[in-house]
Amino acid sequence: MPEEVCFLKRVIKKLYRAFLRLWQAFCRRLPLRRRVLFFSIRAEGRLLENAQCVWDALDAKKTVFAHKHPLPSKWRPYAWFLLLTHKVIVTDDYLPYLREVQLRPAQRVFQIWHAGGGFKKMGFDVFPAPDTIHAQYDDVIVTAEGCRQFFVTAFRLPIDKIHAYGLPRTDKLLDAQYLHKTREAFFARHPQLRGKTIYLYCPTFRERDGKRVRFDPQLDFDRIDRELTDDEALVLHMHPVADYSFVEKPYAHIFDLTGGEDTLTLQIASDLLVTDYSSVIVEGSVLGMPMLFYCPDFETYERGFYLEYPDDLPGEMFTDGRCFVDAMRRALRERSVERETRYRQAQTAACDGHATERVVRVIEGWLKE
Repeated sequence: MPEEVCFLKRVIKKLYRAFLRLWQAFCRRLPLRRRVLFFSIRAEGRLLENAQCVWDALDAKKTVFAHKHPLPSKWRPYAWFLLLTHKVIVTDDYLPYLREVQLRPAQRVFQIWHAGGGFKKMGFDVFPAPDTIHAQYDDVIVTAEGCRQFFVTAFRLPIDKIHAYGLPRTDKLLDAQYLHKTREAFFARHPQLRGKTIYLYCPTFRERDGKRVRFDPQLDFDRIDRELTDDEALVLHMHPVADYSFVEKPYAHIFDLTGGEDTLTLQIASDLLVTDYSSVIVEGSVLGMPMLFYCPDFETYERGFYLEYPDDLPGEMFTDGRCFVDAMRRALRERSVERETRYRQAQTAACDGHATERVVRVIEGWLKE
């Protein structure tokens, strides 16, 4: 690239940053509106899970800004305008733009974190470099009293800003009518699975040196398909950031429903949850599902844990993919209710069907300030 072009690009970037600083100062002088801004980077143009539950229940003036990170430059001024003119901001994931925008003293930020349990380490417990991304939160939700301490170090916040409200998305998991309706709708869409024992495999993403990499589950799916009977089915659901599938051909007993069904629906319709280091165990715990943990890379997995892994898990862990089918059958046959109960009491006790109500009450109180 010619030196003149590089120089021009550097000048344009400097001018744009100067413009954003001036724009931010201008927006800070605009009237602060008694509105709630739902700002999410998790999906394009729509809210997910916790955020959608709170949006539906909140009777207030509200705005949605849902765009995956990073934002195109042309969107930045509008995002800054929204962030600096709404009384309350609700987010459900890392909100990197809080590094760049200093909110006004009267504003409030509610972090309705999508994974509120004390499972694998996150935030500053994984990336200890100085950062201001979490500093402007006024309230953070977790799933149980015992999980509050983990978020103190993960977000570098005082414990009085972290509360065991439970996860809003779990409220409906305690509604028997909703569960029945969801199951029936699922089997209407997938009649080939009705009446079968469904094993749901939901692995999380993998990283190496902080960067996401493709995960090899070390499973022989041809063998697994042969070992499963006609009364059994293995359903796969990849993590949202995974842009690949484990299976590349059709099987008689294995179904990849990634993209076609959300994880909650699949958990409601399944008999056993197989995962590794994923926060789907929160919903599994609330649903009272038997769980199994397949971790072929346990010895090399980069993230640490807040709990004692695997002793504190609500199910057994195994690492040998050759016994995958036998392990799933055994987990159903010999489930440990004691382990499941212990995990529920320690990790998901606040998910009692009223999490959304608690979150909405806090937001309504802020709007009246």
